[in-house]
Amino acid sequence: PRLVPRGHPKRGPEDVRSLRFVSNHVIASGIMAKKPTNARKRFASPRAEFLSAAFMSFWMNTIGVELALVRPFLENTLGFTNVDAQGLFLALLFTHLCFFFGPFYGKKSRGALNNPAVYFLFYLTGDADAATASKGALSAVFGTIVGTFAYEKTSRVVVPFIITTGFSKGIVPAVAAGGSVLGAASEATVAFLNFLFAGVAPRLVGDSMAPYAGAFFYVITVVIEKCRYSCGFMNPAVVLATHVVGGDVFSTDAAKHVLTYATGAGLGAIAAAAAKAVADGKVPGSKPAKHATSGKTKAKKKATATPARVSARTRKPKA
Repeated sequence: PRLVPRGHPKRGPEDVRSLRFVSNHVIASGIMAKKPTNARKRFASPRAEFLSAAFMSFWMNTIGVELALVRPFLENTLGFTNVDAQGLFLALLFTHLCFFFGPFYGKKSRGALNNPAVYFLFYLTGDADAATASKGALSAVFGTIVGTFAYEKTSRVVVPFIITTGFSKGIVPAVAAGGSVLGAASEATVAFLNFLFAGVAPRLVGDSMAPYAGAFFYVITVVIEKCRYSCGFMNPAVVLATHVVGGDVFSTDAAKHVLTYATGAGLGAIAAAAAKAVADGKVPGSKPAKHATSGKTKAKKKATATPARVSARTRKPKA
């Protein structure tokens, strides 16, 4: 399916520029960040958050460049025919998300979240105080803007030397194709579902595979949403960065577009925090969710307890 929002100037299906436009729209969020157990001690410093957001923003924007290089290589050098550009784009997106959600980058970035909406979520759940959340969110916003700006300037200098035709340089301001109401609703839905999955993924696939499952789940939501309404950013910092670097930040329309994405991500965080409160039994009338114990664990406990009881019954008194 095409991922270019409705209403955007039509481009040919084989035109790499259309996917370059999408690569600016579908940028990761850091949602597979850290489980909120004593999370206050693990938040990155504002400096680390700023540097991480800038680094992530820069390299997520390069997906369009990578696509323009990899596709001809697969077709002209390795002999593949009719390589699907959309499928290749999704594969590159998934690869990038696996890296940024994975443990290696998480350690190197000192636990940076790269998304103000995630800081808002942790504030709502009580895992971050107001000062920590606000500093982290602002650092993520400024870092994302700087990273996007660095990419835009770099692409204008470097890209012409490696890609001669069929590539559109520059940053396109993000606009919700579905309008303010439907765009915010779409963002809220995508954010809520991804936040929710991030919370249950460790129990479903284990801690080691949870980041990669989260990356895959995010790509699924992008494919389903198809940029009909918002493209599922769930990171308002990315949207703001496209308007700042794209040269459209002070207009009324720009403010409306940024507010649409910020409102949607915020509503998704509120819904996720409410779901967590219900699961934890913090809402009147709700009970904490019980974590099921596997059959193997129960059998093991039973097996270890039985010999002790038998030996106690059969133990002979001392002479």
